[in-house]
Amino acid sequence: MRHAITTVALIGALAFGLGAVSPVHAATKDPDVARLSAQLEQLSADPELGQYALAQQVLARNAINDLQNAGRSGHDHALFMAEQRVALAQASATAEADRAKLDQLRQEHDQIMLQASQADAAVARAELARQRLQYEAAVQQAQMLQQQGAEATQQAQQAQAEAEQAKRLAAAQARAATLARKEARLAEAATKALQGGGDSGGASVASSPAGGRLHLSSASFESGSDNLSASGRRRIGDFARAHASQRIVVEPRASKSSEKVLAGRRAVSVRAALEAAGATTVSISSVRAAGKGANVEIRAEK
Repeated sequence: MRHAITTVALIGALAFGLGAVSPVHAATKDPDVARLSAQLEQLSADPELGQYALAQQVLARNAINDLQNAGRSGHDHALFMAEQRVALAQASATAEADRAKLDQLRQEHDQIMLQASQADAAVARAELARQRLQYEAAVQQAQMLQQQGAEATQQAQQAQAEAEQAKRLAAAQARAATLARKEARLAEAATKALQGGGDSGGASVASSPAGGRLHLSSASFESGSDNLSASGRRRIGDFARAHASQRIVVEPRASKSSEKVLAGRRAVSVRAALEAAGATTVSISSVRAAGKGANVEIRAEK
């Protein structure tokens, strides 16, 4: 701080002295004084360097004044000092300008580094936000899959329960068919006994439907159920008696996936009715596609 005050005071004093002697420079005829004054004036007028090394410029101006006022005996020494002062002022101005540029470049560098750091922080925040969104999406996906898995498990359990119910129903219908056959045989025997015997060959069976295939639409069953209607049982009985010695295939058909279970249950009911009517070899195939509703196709094979 003390050095800065001393420098300012020196610059002021030298500037005052320079203002007092500046008219002398205009009247001098010394070529060295003119040359050095021109160099110093060029430095002072330089838009870039003129604002630096002001104290050295004042000292150089004073040295030129000393050269102007020096006698013949001291001229060489005064010329040397003036040249050195001018050169020192030029060098100092250049050095200070370079330092100022360096300081500016450092500031710009610090600003660039700050902006780069801010940009990196922004990128890091954006990446963190992206990862957070991905994590939340993954959690939602996992929850959705878990929910779908629970629903699938529930549907599977429901389908299994329906299959068990259909199996129990089929068993009950099979038992009912067996009882019906026994009752039919007993009734036939009782009729023969009342008639005093008769031809052991029995009554003739109904004629077979056209061809070896029978289609049972939804009209052959009770609405939305696997219970056969009266007409459906009659048609199945006729078919079974006409193809009793053949292998009969029951083929369930469904137009929608939701109707496959119903079609399968209806096929079980049809098989039970065929066996009750006398068919000996009856099998059920896999569910096939249908044009409409849940129906059953029966075909006799040789």
